[in-house]
Amino acid sequence: MTHSQQTSASPMQSLEAMFTADVNFVANHPNIPRLLLNTLGRTTKSPLTLMMATFIQRYEQRLSGVIAEAQQCGEIRATLDEEAAAHLFVAMIQHLVFSALIRDEFDGIRETAPAAFASYRACVEAIR
Repeated sequence: MTHSQQTSASPMQSLEAMFTADVNFVANHPNIPRLLLNTLGRTTKSPLTLMMATFIQRYEQRLSGVIAEAQQCGEIRATLDEEAAAHLFVAMIQHLVFSALIRDEFDGIRETAPAAFASYRACVEAIR
């Protein structure tokens, strides 16, 4: 089933909703990034590390599909590499989380997120 069959929102609106949901989840559960960072900092591969790698890979695949749909309907440039755009999307969230961890301020992540997504949109959006 394609994205357009699932909802009436445009693919770009879906990307924004996914981004907002991810940011809100992190803001509501700040101990999860702390736990993950602690686990990822170890030299041995734990089951949690492997699970997170699989989760991110599947999430990026899902993002790539939504990005491809956005390309098909002209919202995102057709020349854009879907995989690279999905990596950038995830990296943007990771940066917001890492910055919040450094500052120990997760409430502010909701305030900085809209500008971050607007920048992402400006980078990938098709010229109309």
